Amino acid sequence: MARSLLRALAARRNTKLLNTQHFNKQHRSRAVSYALLLLLLFAVPSCGGATEQQGGEAARPEQAQTAAPTTAETTVARETTGTTAPETTVASKTTGTTAPKATGDAAEMAEGVPKFRDFFEEGKGNEPVQLQGAAGSAGAIPAVKPFNFGRDPGGPKDKTLYITIPKLGLEGVPAFDEVSEEALKEGTAHIPATGYPWQEGANVYVAGHRIGYPDTGSDRVFYDLDQLFAGDEIFVTDSAGGEYKYTVTEQVVVPADNVEVMNPVPDKSLLSLQTCTLPDYVDRIVVQAELV
Repeated sequence: MARSLLRALAARRNTKLLNTQHFNKQHRSRAVSYALLLLLLFAVPSCGGATEQQGGEAARPEQAQTAAPTTAETTVARETTGTTAPETTVASKTTGTTAPKATGDAAEMAEGVPKFRDFFEEGKGNEPVQLQGAAGSAGAIPAVKPFNFGRDPGGPKDKTLYITIPKLGLEGVPAFDEVSEEALKEGTAHIPATGYPWQEGANVYVAGHRIGYPDTGSDRVFYDLDQLFAGDEIFVTDSAGGEYKYTVTEQVVVPADNVEVMNPVPDKSLLSLQTCTLPDYVDRIVVQAELV
């Protein structure tokens, strides 16, 4: 009986011990499971955040290329060639326009600029200027050696002269100080290179139309120039009121390229008036007069 009781107590104690060990084992398993679950809960968001960040960083270059293609293209050009792309190229890419050409413009603009003529070079041929207005009835005007080369001609600032020829009924005809059709249209043209009446030794040379423009100062202004002969008087007044009296010495007919009639004559102060011949306008009538 006592043995049976002891066996029963021992068995009961063993059963409790087994139950305690099983409980502890089960509790440890649950603890491990909870720990693993907690690790998963913290690890999964962390991995997802890293993946999202990597994806965002990978997408940024594409967004930069889409937002600013010109900057990317310029950067590529610099990296590949080592040079900086010109601003005109960038403008062409962004606006789609072509930059204007800069070459050839200067040459085209310079075509109408008259070339320098060296009047002192011996044997140099100078083509006469044939003005076209009114069928060129003023006659050709050759280039001439400048009377005032390298010096100030002096006189009034306004170099316009005024011509009076009593025999031809002309009074105060303006002689503008330039060789142009505009000057010839409004009156007559004084060739500046030939000097001025206030300069001793000058051959003051004035050209005017034989036919001219109707209702202007050039209309038949020198039509009767061939009617002047030795002894006839010509008066010239400058813009400051200075007066100069000339007496006709001769009338000559010269070809278009004759320059001698325009040159000064030693020890003489001359006035020369020119118009064209009729009916062909080929040659020039020149009336020369001497200052008295």
